[in-house]
Amino acid sequence: FRLKPSRFELRAGGTGCTAVWTSRAHAMLSARRTTALAAREHVRPEQRQKWEQAFAAFDLKQTGFIDAEELTSVMKSLNMAPHAGEVEAMIAAVDHDGDNLVTYDDFELMMIAGGRGQICGFSHVVVRHIQMGDVASLVINECTNFVDRFCRQHVEEYLDLPHPDEKGPEHKHKWHDIYKKFTEHAELTLQNVMVLWGVASQKNFDEDFVEAVQNSSLLDDFLKLTDYEPFLNCMRRYVHQHQTGQLVDPSMLSNNIRPTTPCTQQKTQNRLAQVDEELAELDMRRHELIAERRRLIGCQVQPITSTCLKQELERRQWLEDVGLD
Repeated sequence: FRLKPSRFELRAGGTGCTAVWTSRAHAMLSARRTTALAAREHVRPEQRQKWEQAFAAFDLKQTGFIDAEELTSVMKSLNMAPHAGEVEAMIAAVDHDGDNLVTYDDFELMMIAGGRGQICGFSHVVVRHIQMGDVASLVINECTNFVDRFCRQHVEEYLDLPHPDEKGPEHKHKWHDIYKKFTEHAELTLQNVMVLWGVASQKNFDEDFVEAVQNSSLLDDFLKLTDYEPFLNCMRRYVHQHQTGQLVDPSMLSNNIRPTTPCTQQKTQNRLAQVDEELAELDMRRHELIAERRRLIGCQVQPITSTCLKQELERRQWLEDVGLD
């Protein structure tokens, strides 16, 4: 929590002004540290465990400290581009003994201060890192909800879809047309949700997000549906549920299309839920209109985002399989 001198005090280096500032800075630093230490005993064990895991993730060299180089690497992996001197300033703000290294003790006190509503050091970077696992789950849930709603809406078009092992009628053109519509809407859904959570920029994806997604097969299942045969198999499951009475009518489903965003303040979470519900409805209609417009002008939606993400996940899996991760 070190305070930085003003430009005037820097110009007056070596004068009495600096001595006065240093005395005041140490006094304020001591007061802040005392306040944070007093709050430390109220930190929940599960919260402290998340901080310990985050500190270990930032400590790339496994030295027990976080330096400017490590913080810069983590920020870049989170698609955060620090300006010149910004990383050093963030470390200086929480480095208690002035060695340009952040210990776990410094780190925890920084997070306590950050949790009390203060912008402190790089606590916002840590929060983004911790939340990335939750973000991955929310992205996966939204994509899964899209698949469910789309399949429910079109299941009656596939009632005569034969089993893969059966010799039935030739595939109807409408089945492939609906599949193409699915891939267009799936691509737009994925693009939109990535932008919504700030985890992708064009063809690049947040490193922590990809790692969190890699630990779950659910988004991988979603990406597979952009191929025709997996899509047809998915529709066969919905046809079976429809024929056996297990499928709920789409009109009976909840209007809450987007998963609830976790938030510590109930009032904020309620407002987020309202905003997300309105955005989700607008997004669905927007995707339909964009896809239709693209078709009308002969410029179909290309699965760029889904293809790039699929390739990135496959590349990482290959590296793991050959022991190069």
